[in-house]
Amino acid sequence: MPGEEEVNFERVTKVYREESGKKTLVSLEADFYDRLAAYIGRLEESANKEAQKDSNSPKALLLQDELRKVRKRRDQIFTYRERKLALLASSRASGTEVEVPNLPSQERFLFDNMVALLRKSRTDAFGGSPFGVEPAPPPAASTVVTAKEKPAGMKVVRAEETRRAPVAPTLKDHVLVHVLEDVPPFAGIDTTYRLKKEDVVTLPKTIAQILVDRGKARIVQMSGANV
Repeated sequence: MPGEEEVNFERVTKVYREESGKKTLVSLEADFYDRLAAYIGRLEESANKEAQKDSNSPKALLLQDELRKVRKRRDQIFTYRERKLALLASSRASGTEVEVPNLPSQERFLFDNMVALLRKSRTDAFGGSPFGVEPAPPPAASTVVTAKEKPAGMKVVRAEETRRAPVAPTLKDHVLVHVLEDVPPFAGIDTTYRLKKEDVVTLPKTIAQILVDRGKARIVQMSGANV
């Protein structure tokens, strides 16, 4: 188009310096990135041709260096501009009037979408996010029963009454055993057992049976006891 600067190494370097040195966005034509991509494509083609002839020739090395620098500056240009666009989009989404220069079509699409997304986020945050956790509904009146309102025959049970009291072991759960050899210490329900050879002790039936099965002890039969 008439009046547009050619996109070449000098133009890319100029835009890079302006973007890195200014807080504001530089005005760029709508097809800037398209023409930049076309320039890089031509540069790649020329660099490959020269490399096929002689990869170490001055011209091949010069083209490779130019290609590397242009790619790096292209990435840096977009990064600088992306950050500035994000700030402008935030201001626009909050209702502030901001001046936006001419943008390449890719950046215009990015800017418009950022503004829309930020506005939606603000609406969700200020009006209640649809992704938030909704408060639990209050219990129905019929499920709340107080001592004064309980129907005839219904008992109100307190939480502490639902806890099952532990059942204390009785003597019927134990047997007398004769320890036949030393047993390494082991943990029981409420104590740690340390049994030595020739000990005669009272143990829970379950533990005693394990020791008997392993040949570590024998049950002592007591007259009148049912084992």
